[in-house]
Amino acid sequence: MNAQKVVIDHFDEELVSYRTLLDVCYRSVHAIPDVIYSPEQKSVWAPDCLEVSSWRQRLQERKVWVALGVQNKECLGFIELDLKGDIECLYVCPRVQRQGIAKALVIKAREYVVHHYGNKTEWRVQASDAAYEFFLKFGFLPTQRNQIERFGVLLENTSMAKSLL
Repeated sequence: MNAQKVVIDHFDEELVSYRTLLDVCYRSVHAIPDVIYSPEQKSVWAPDCLEVSSWRQRLQERKVWVALGVQNKECLGFIELDLKGDIECLYVCPRVQRQGIAKALVIKAREYVVHHYGNKTEWRVQASDAAYEFFLKFGFLPTQRNQIERFGVLLENTSMAKSLL
């Protein structure tokens, strides 16, 4: 498989629609193997009816970067930081996973955090079980196991942190 050439840029709704980001999220979640998250868990995490308006409102208040294919400007993934500068979400299209796109997004976001959150000593993420190994390789260490209930279905993830010093 050839690695996809990408450019990482700030999210701009004139180049990438909110619907496109939702589609990346949806496809990424539903491609997770059923042994990690069941179909029921994936359906409450990323339901068929994800609301564009709620995502638009949330993302307008946050820093978001997208990975765009160099040749066709297709959105291949994105990362969102919360208001504290921690990773809120990171999604990559299933067909281009394991090609360095998530790594490039995290590196770009880390550069921003270091420059704009000067007093921040620790970077945090609530890593899904599917992303846990990725964040471990990136130097994040587990701090706590979590259970989140959505519509009566339990989802599990792990709080992780990485020193910025």
